[in-house]
Amino acid sequence: MKAVLLVVLSTLSFFANAAIDYEKPQTPSELHQLFSKYFVNKDIAGLGTLFHEDAVFVLDAEGNLARGKEAIKQSLKGYMQGDVEIVTHGTSIHINGDTALIRSDWEIPNVQSGMALEVMKYTDGGWLYIIDNPNGF
Repeated sequence: MKAVLLVVLSTLSFFANAAIDYEKPQTPSELHQLFSKYFVNKDIAGLGTLFHEDAVFVLDAEGNLARGKEAIKQSLKGYMQGDVEIVTHGTSIHINGDTALIRSDWEIPNVQSGMALEVMKYTDGGWLYIIDNPNGF
């Protein structure tokens, strides 16, 4: 009986500590879709999976940047106040091998909208943001 209980507890512990297996976007458009999904769910860890370790996020017109995945995740938290959603449409996508240049329109309905400029790279089996300039500065 003790052995069965030990196995059950070990199994529960394994699943409780298992990492979520996030999808790797196979197109720049799919990256946008996952960004929206994680944003709506306030899944900061999921959002972090969409950025390269060395990515930069342009914070303002003065050129201030959030550098690296952890700093970017902290910056994104500021956009997720209350019940929010985000809608993104890639309006111009240019791919050259493993690098893409994207211009996209986005909107947080009834709150804010913008035109983003993005550079993405296909690495480690999926597309990741390298540069995210959400307001096109």
